[in-house]
Amino acid sequence: MEAMPLWWRKSKCEVAKRELQEIGSDADLDCLFSQDAVVVFKHSTSCPVSWVAHSQVTKFLGGHPEASVVLVNVIKERPVSQEIARRTGVKHESPQIIVLRRGKVVAAISHGDITEARLAEVVAIA
Repeated sequence: MEAMPLWWRKSKCEVAKRELQEIGSDADLDCLFSQDAVVVFKHSTSCPVSWVAHSQVTKFLGGHPEASVVLVNVIKERPVSQEIARRTGVKHESPQIIVLRRGKVVAAISHGDITEARLAEVVAIA
């Protein structure tokens, strides 16, 4: 396993480290966009493809515990999901990964492209 860049370990606020944590408030969003680096996982609990992606994100996090990864439940937290799309300019899809660095989109992948290996790749180039 390759070491993550040092900036992944720095965060002005700790939205999530070492576990997949749900976000769902404006304060969470403000914190999210202030971090040096964060992986946003938009997940639909009613979609089988999203559950496959969830397992891949969980595997990624297990191998990269220093990574900040947050989950947005797109059914329960629709306004938060829509606000992320508005702020980033990335059209909503689910499942979807958006990698942010200092609030700017550096990578976005969705559906079957969300694998543990692909996630490691996009984080490494971020």
